[in-house]
Amino acid sequence: MANDTNILAIDVGSSCIKLGWFPAAGACASDKPASLPIAATPLATPAEVFRVDHRDRLAEQWTAAIDACLSELPPSEEIECIVASVHRGVAEKLLTRLQLRPWRRLASLRAADLALTVRVAEPEKVGIDRLLGVLAINQLRRPESPAVAIDIGTATTVDLVGPDGAFEGGAIVAGPTLTLSALHAGTASLPQLDAQVLASPPPVVGKSTIEAMASGAYWGAVGAIRELVKQLAGQCATPPQVFLTGGGADGFAPLIGLGDQPARHLPHLVLSGIRLAAERSVVV
Repeated sequence: MANDTNILAIDVGSSCIKLGWFPAAGACASDKPASLPIAATPLATPAEVFRVDHRDRLAEQWTAAIDACLSELPPSEEIECIVASVHRGVAEKLLTRLQLRPWRRLASLRAADLALTVRVAEPEKVGIDRLLGVLAINQLRRPESPAVAIDIGTATTVDLVGPDGAFEGGAIVAGPTLTLSALHAGTASLPQLDAQVLASPPPVVGKSTIEAMASGAYWGAVGAIRELVKQLAGQCATPPQVFLTGGGADGFAPLIGLGDQPARHLPHLVLSGIRLAAERSVVV
C-alpha cells in the first residue's frame, strides 16, 4: 500500500474505542527509530485521535459518538478503515455500523494477519492489541535488542520482545482503574472513584479512604510493573529497551523504566501498529 492512502485505524478495547487518523502523503507525525539503519521506516503516529467510551453505555449512544467522529473526516470512499479488537461483541456492532459507509477498504485484523513471530502455546488467543504494540516497537527498537512492552489500560500487560522481534509472552494484571472498580464492587463500603485520582502520583500515606484507595491502586501498579519489567529483563542476555503505552499510561510514565533508563512513552502505539499492518497490505 502506498503512502498516499488515508488510513483510519480503530482500536476496540475493553472499555473504549480509539480512532487514529493517518492522513495521506505523510501528513501525520512520526517517531524516529532508535539507532536503526538509515533505510528503516519511521513509525507513523496519528495526526488526530478520537476516543469513544463504550463501557456502561447503550450501543445507540456509542455508535452515535462514532458517527460524530467520522463526520470530521473526509468521505469514507477516500479512506481505508482497519479495525483491531479485543472485545468481540462491541466489534461486531461497530463493523455492522461501519459497513453502512462506502469505504475504499474495510478490514478487521486477526493475529494471523500480522508479520510477527509469536512464541506462545496458542498464538491465536493472544490479544491483538499486545501483538500490534510489538509490531510497532519492532520499528523503533535497536537491532538485535530485546524489549519490554507495557500497555496500561483496563488490564495492564507487560510483554517481552525477543532480540529477533518475536512476541515471547508476558504478564497480565488488573489495570489501576480496574483495581479501583474491583474494590468498589467487591466491598460493602468502598466508593467508586474516578480515574482522575490516578492522573498524578497520590500521597503514599492516604489520610482518607479515598486517598488510601488511590495510593494502593497507583503505587501498587507502579510496584507491579517495575517488578515485572525487572523479572522479564532477567530473562534477557542484554538489557531490554522499555516502551510504555496505553490510555492509563500518562500518569505513570515518569516512574516506569529499567534501572536509570526511563521507559519510552508512546501514547498511541497500538494505533501505529494498526497503521503499520495496513501499510504492509496483509489484510483484505
